[in-house]
Amino acid sequence: MFAVSKRPPLRSHDPATSRFAIWLFVIAEIMFFAAIVAAYVVLRFSAREWKPESFPDLAFGVPLANTVVLTVSGLFVFLGSRAIRREDPGGLIAWFLLTWVSGAAFVAGQIYEGKRLLAQELPISSGTFGNLFYAMVGLHALHVAGGVLLLSYVLFQAIRGKYHQYKRAAVDLTVCYWGLVIVVWIFFFLILYVF
Repeated sequence: MFAVSKRPPLRSHDPATSRFAIWLFVIAEIMFFAAIVAAYVVLRFSAREWKPESFPDLAFGVPLANTVVLTVSGLFVFLGSRAIRREDPGGLIAWFLLTWVSGAAFVAGQIYEGKRLLAQELPISSGTFGNLFYAMVGLHALHVAGGVLLLSYVLFQAIRGKYHQYKRAAVDLTVCYWGLVIVVWIFFFLILYVF
């Protein structure tokens, strides 16, 4: 009758496709944060007055501690990624758990600092700077919270033994995403708190 040709089965986890998707996602996030920064720059240079006179020098204290915590978490996530590339699933779990704790601490610190500022020093009705300040800090904190959820998923899968040297797309996505939120926060910290 008819000859049936056998096709090779489709691979469900093509690393090249996964990496391409990761980079598309990171580029979309970069564009999102670039739009926020562009709005900040336009509003900053078109305003006669920017920060309220009562706005204290807030770079030290919780914001600086949060910056250090988030920056150090970048080392943890890198070491976790390196561990799985070296076929050390225990190392992946340990380093990603430290990253998770750091991310959760950062989000908790941002919530604490936001409540304190709203109640004492920078009411949301304090003009364009106040509105943009809370929008930028809040959106970033939501992205870090999303990163903590992503870390939770990767940790759960790592505990189940789902990752190894050649199957680590979710680990790579987490590393790229976490690196992005660190770089964005350092930039936000500098323009919102320091300059």
